[in-house]
Amino acid sequence: MGIGRQPAEGEGSETSGGNKWLALDGGQVAGLKKKLARISRDLPFFRVAEPFRGFSQSRQYAGSVGYTSLTSNTEENIKIEVSLRESLIARAVAGSARTLLLDPVSGEAIVPRVTLPCFSLAEVFAEKFRAALTRREIAIRDFYDIDYGVTKLGINPLDAGFVEMVARKLAVPGNEPVDISEERLSQLQGQLNTRLKSVLRQRDFEVFDLNRAVNTVVGMARRISR
Repeated sequence: MGIGRQPAEGEGSETSGGNKWLALDGGQVAGLKKKLARISRDLPFFRVAEPFRGFSQSRQYAGSVGYTSLTSNTEENIKIEVSLRESLIARAVAGSARTLLLDPVSGEAIVPRVTLPCFSLAEVFAEKFRAALTRREIAIRDFYDIDYGVTKLGINPLDAGFVEMVARKLAVPGNEPVDISEERLSQLQGQLNTRLKSVLRQRDFEVFDLNRAVNTVVGMARRISR
């Protein structure tokens, strides 16, 4: 779960879509920190796995809660991250969060959908491109997400407005330099089985094309550098 600062009035424009990145203003951080600290009292099935703490000069916060899965009986974590270093470009939208858990008889979702303020879909993927291009330690999950967005969700990496959004993300002070070197990209092949296959359903892993994803990311870098 990611959380970002709401744009100021008149900042950006509203777009359709959404993802599970919540929009939060700086005044709510202290309240979130208190709620996370007492989550075991309010929701006994959760425990604090990692206390909520600030770093990067209090511009970013992170913590996690743990729980025991009722389906697999394994220990699972939910990581919560808050970034206050920049405003959203597009307005937050009302997104719908849901679970994959279905009733075996009816086929309906066991947990009802929950409506949350979220990043717009375009901004979520602009963030993904920034991560794929600048993350200090390259992560194959960024490339998988981008490929999924382009092939399944209608993200158009050629759209001028979207390219401009990615460029604005990259221009924020504090980013690592864009790196599409062969040395960096070659690390992705070794992450296919160790970091991606284990967290995907088999059918989702089989349709992923790493070369296609890399070409999409490299193409974005070249369009922005023109």
